[in-house]
Amino acid sequence: MPEKRTRILLAGGREAENLVHGSLRDMTALEIERLAGREALEQALAAWNWDLVLAEPEAGDLDALQLLDAMREQGIDVPLVLLAETGAEDIVLRCLERGVDQCLLRNPVHLRRLPALLQLLQARAVREEERRKVEQALRESRERYRDIFDNTSDLIQCLAPDGRFLYTNRAWRETLGYTEEEVKGLHLTDVLHPDSMLCCQDRFERLKKGEELSEIQFKFVAKNGETIYLSGACGSILRDGKAVSTRGIFKNITDKVQAEEALRASEARYQALYENAPDINASVAMDETIVSINRNGARMLGYEVDELVGRSFLDLVHSADQARVRRYLRQQFTDFAADHGIEFRKLRRDGSVIWVHQCVSLEPETSEPRLLVVCRDVTERRKLEEKLAYQAAHDPLTNLINRREFESRLRRLLARPASPHDEHVLCYLDLDQFKVINDTCGHIAGDELLRQVAGLLSRQIRSRDTLARLGGDEFAVLMEHCPMEQAEKLAERMRQAIEEFRFQWQSRRFNIGVSIGVVQVTGGGLSMDAVLSQADSACYAAKDQGRNRVYVCRPNDATLSGQVGDMRWASYITEALEADRFTLYAQPILPCRAEQAGLRFEILLRLRDGDKVIRPGTFMPAAERYNLSTRLDRWVLETLIHWLGRSPGVFDQVESCSVNLSALSLCDESFRQYALELLASAGLPGGKLCFEITETAAISNLSRATGFIQALKDAGHQVALDDFGSGLSSFAYLKNLPIDMIKIDGAFVRQIAESELDQALVRSICDIAGMMGKQTTAEYVEDAAALEVLRGIGVDYVQGYHLGRPEPLPRLLDLPLHLMEEPARYKA
Repeated sequence: MPEKRTRILLAGGREAENLVHGSLRDMTALEIERLAGREALEQALAAWNWDLVLAEPEAGDLDALQLLDAMREQGIDVPLVLLAETGAEDIVLRCLERGVDQCLLRNPVHLRRLPALLQLLQARAVREEERRKVEQALRESRERYRDIFDNTSDLIQCLAPDGRFLYTNRAWRETLGYTEEEVKGLHLTDVLHPDSMLCCQDRFERLKKGEELSEIQFKFVAKNGETIYLSGACGSILRDGKAVSTRGIFKNITDKVQAEEALRASEARYQALYENAPDINASVAMDETIVSINRNGARMLGYEVDELVGRSFLDLVHSADQARVRRYLRQQFTDFAADHGIEFRKLRRDGSVIWVHQCVSLEPETSEPRLLVVCRDVTERRKLEEKLAYQAAHDPLTNLINRREFESRLRRLLARPASPHDEHVLCYLDLDQFKVINDTCGHIAGDELLRQVAGLLSRQIRSRDTLARLGGDEFAVLMEHCPMEQAEKLAERMRQAIEEFRFQWQSRRFNIGVSIGVVQVTGGGLSMDAVLSQADSACYAAKDQGRNRVYVCRPNDATLSGQVGDMRWASYITEALEADRFTLYAQPILPCRAEQAGLRFEILLRLRDGDKVIRPGTFMPAAERYNLSTRLDRWVLETLIHWLGRSPGVFDQVESCSVNLSALSLCDESFRQYALELLASAGLPGGKLCFEITETAAISNLSRATGFIQALKDAGHQVALDDFGSGLSSFAYLKNLPIDMIKIDGAFVRQIAESELDQALVRSICDIAGMMGKQTTAEYVEDAAALEVLRGIGVDYVQGYHLGRPEPLPRLLDLPLHLMEEPARYKA
């Protein structure tokens, strides 16, 4: 290995350089460089690699003290030897005081000591380097151990024999919340939890005797008051066989202890919930025995827990449900899937039954497969569901099957495959005279009548038959597996029972009847709507033939074919309303006296069918039969109001405009409100509109008719009683109806010129109308002779083909002026 070269920096003149070279000429591996001045010093400092510095007190613009200061500023620790002349003691002392290592006189004799001094300095430098390396290694070792000490997750502490803390690691301080300075003043009792005080005092005494303790647990109290749970080992640091301190290394097990405490609390809560849960909670083994059951669940069944453990789960299941529950349990054991539960009946100790909804899951961590069973008492819910199901399927007034449930049963019957051996019959019943009792005595009486009729009908049929109230005063009976001959006898039996029945309400007694339509029900093709419609038509035929009778539908029944025609008309009317195929016509009503001059007309409804115009006599019976007349009345009234709104000058020429209302509209509260609101919003002149209602419609629901009539009059409109004289007691009702006009039925007018009886009847009507302050109009005036007789009797107005045929409403204003001004007598 080559010898290391020694580099010497000389700060001095040429003479000094020569002297140094001369004294070191026998030494090899030397490199000497002379420093010429301050500028050269800066370069040498920037690239320093010298082992020894020789300096004269003054060398040009640089002295030895300046060189020493520059080296110290750069942190250079290299020996500096001063080369001084005799007589320079003052500067030599100052240099030595400032830290110059050696001083040699600058002469050949003293410089002979330079090689030995150089060797001495080199040896010292080697020792110093070794010392620095040892110190550096020691610092690094301490740093490593300190890093491990402070960065371990364990808590490390060291205590003096009196319990004072000597040192702790960072984890200890961070866990307990103290700084390093604060720890210096802490005593063990300052951080020890009261619960651990006694045990730790004993352990501390044992440690001071030199014992080693492992797997100990205790509690500290952190600075913020939090309890810290610790677990670990302790030992003693001995000197001369005596403990000078104790050390401990611990793990923070607070999270673990708290988790265990939370788990124990959770288990306690679970156990409490399990025992006191309102449900039946049980563990069931594969052999269906009860392994455990909660206390409250056992008591729900009337037992204590120990009475049920070990018994078969199925012992507590209703016998009718046992097979189903056994299959359910076995399936869950063998092929557990998503459990949607099962509902069944459980038996209580006293024999009573409760309904439960049961869900199961596999019990985890058991040596043998078990099911966790939860049974919730749903008895009240089942009762409520049964009640709601009953209410959904039954009529609340009569407790009979309602229309919805009846249609459902009929639909199921029709869905069965047709069989020649199965005969089923449907009876459709409609009470006669029910409206009379309902209107006369009120709804309470009507409801009581329906209840009594329901009970009466149910006693006339077989127990297997289905009796239902379809709505209003309509009933139906579905007779399954019943020949038509037997069904006819049962229908007649029901009719006779109703006929013989006397309804007593307060002090009055009423007779009623029932019209019954009977149809055969066969599966395989017929829809439920078709069967009901056929039965309804048969019932309507019974009413048409005089009421209170049984009408049996036969194959190719001509009567029912007419009813089917009505059904088709009903459908056609609906289509025509949607397609706007209805139109309004007007027929003039003319005065018989000059003082009554002015145009009056009646609004008439027509249906356009291609090039044909259909009169209401063709389609109105179907409209009334299928409750479409109110829709037609709404259309007529709304269309007329809109036309009048677009023709503001009409009422300057027109004295009165008459509109017909059907019986159904007259009794319809919603139509009444609609009509009054529409008329009020139209702002028509008072007294210009006259509403015509038939005598039959008025007396069919006298109270409602009277209310509607009065509401129209209060709104400023007129009311006419149409077809007067057609009823059996026309004059009896006349005084109770607040009307303005009486329109005499055309049956008394057509032949009035030849019939003295018709003349007498019309005269009596006019006389009574005059006494009551009401005007009269004669309809169906078709010739001059009839007009002359009516003028002579004193009728106020006349209407008929002789005076003017119905024309489309827009042509009304094109009528000749004389028709508006000239009384009818001039057309005679």
